[in-house]
Amino acid sequence: MWFKNILAYRVLSPFEYNAEELHELLADLPSRPCGQLEHLTIGWAPPMGVGHDRLTHEAAGCIMLALRKEEKLLPQSVVREQVQQKLLALEQEGRKASARDKRALQEEVTLHLLPRAFTKGDVTYAYFDKRHQWLIIDTGRRAKAEEFIILLKKSLPNIQLEAVSVENAISRTLTQWAIEGRAAEGFEFNDYCELRDPRQAKNIIKCLNQAVESEEVTQHLLAGKELFRAKFVWRERLNFILEDDFSIKRIQFTDLIQEEAVEVSTETTVDQFDAEFVLCSGEFAALLPALLAALDGVEEKAVLPTKKERVIA
Repeated sequence: MWFKNILAYRVLSPFEYNAEELHELLADLPSRPCGQLEHLTIGWAPPMGVGHDRLTHEAAGCIMLALRKEEKLLPQSVVREQVQQKLLALEQEGRKASARDKRALQEEVTLHLLPRAFTKGDVTYAYFDKRHQWLIIDTGRRAKAEEFIILLKKSLPNIQLEAVSVENAISRTLTQWAIEGRAAEGFEFNDYCELRDPRQAKNIIKCLNQAVESEEVTQHLLAGKELFRAKFVWRERLNFILEDDFSIKRIQFTDLIQEEAVEVSTETTVDQFDAEFVLCSGEFAALLPALLAALDGVEEKAVLPTKKERVIA
């Protein structure tokens, strides 16, 4: 279970549930298929997938959960075409359709087409890190994270969450690092970044396969552009893109991590899931405090998991 993105939230209310207790709380809102006339259903699904019934999975002090969304997709061009045909028929009868008539036709056509619409399923994974009191969601989109949090608050009405952020503007810090030609300790610029003009947000320069510390990039920064998105390597363990809203995207686990995963004995699919989950959450538990400290955020103790902590019993 390797996360590809991170949106991190602090849990402000004490989170002391175990996996069983959390499962019971989520069980009232299980995922289910769309009915014939339903556009959308959303609910909790087993994080370990088909063949499992538990809505939570705990390992190394972290509890995984999964939101499953099922949605019927209706091509709007088809809906508009059928609505137009019905409007034309009304006109031929000498009737002029009002705004209310048009809305009614829209609903009528949609209900007629829904049973035959293509259904798309999507799963969003997240986990609670009880040690750090974090919620880590595997998405790079705030809207998708908010969708997850809305359902979570229905299951846990008293939970209080706050998006992890830093006091100083991230773009300002990244820009300073690039001008100085070095990032904070443990972090190295990779070969991708994006610059923008703070006065014209749509004026963006993308630099691919080019060193962020290069003279060309530096000249743009000295001329007033700001660095708001950049790719980094962290301690030769993770590659990722950091954005100025503290979203972390396109995470890649290096060979060092993959080799550690191979070393762990995994006789079953559950063992394999646990091995990847423990390694993934352990890396993030070290990365996030280090990144916050580097960006002048709230410094927390960054501890890499020991070999013993990574072993799956």
